[in-house]
Amino acid sequence: MDARDQLSTRPSFEAAERDYLALLGDVRATVDAASPGLQWRDDTASRSDRGVCGAPFDRVEGAKTGIYTSGDAVGAIPDERWPEVVASVTDVLRDRGFGEVTVLQDEPGSHEISVGDPATGARVVLGTNVNTILTLYGACFLVEDGG
Repeated sequence: MDARDQLSTRPSFEAAERDYLALLGDVRATVDAASPGLQWRDDTASRSDRGVCGAPFDRVEGAKTGIYTSGDAVGAIPDERWPEVVASVTDVLRDRGFGEVTVLQDEPGSHEISVGDPATGARVVLGTNVNTILTLYGACFLVEDGG
């Protein structure tokens, strides 16, 4: 299957974006429930960048990807809460196809995981140190209007 045909089996960029923003909202609510007291700087998730896809989709006209953020929160998830947060977040993500968990850092006071969707290559990163971040690096999709 060529790259355009592969993308044509996926939802549109716009539909995927709606799903991604809803997913980030669900993950953020899960983080808040497991680690109350974080103060997010932004009220809602948003797209922070829209760009060109990587190979093999980089030459497909109308193919775009996005980076989405739920912003950052003032404060860190406490070490003793981190395992519960990870378990809760990975449950939510697994239900949406994100099942490849990679521990990027796991030291006292500094934790970060990446949870990937093997079908599309999208991934969610949750990290905490001085502050807490939640970012989704989206997969590639075709824009509805073709450009």
